[in-house]
Amino acid sequence: MGKDYLTREQGGVIRRGPPQEAVTTDQRLLESTPEDWRNSDPWRVMRIQSEFVEGFEHLAPIKQAISIFGSARVQPDQVNYTLAYQIG
Repeated sequence: MGKDYLTREQGGVIRRGPPQEAVTTDQRLLESTPEDWRNSDPWRVMRIQSEFVEGFEHLAPIKQAISIFGSARVQPDQVNYTLAYQIG
């Protein structure tokens, strides 16, 4: 029997292919080589760019604001988390 191919949405793009194990994008990037990235996901830059465009479209109506960007991997007991919380 052949592989079970699925259709799934990922980053606003519909992808077809075999199911992938649940790993984060960071894990895949750290475990890859430069050749892997160039050959496996040539549209990644366009998807990232589309996310920026979408974000700017949502923020455009807001006239005065401050944005704080960070990481979802910072834990509440870390100093940087507390500082970002206080600034926010």
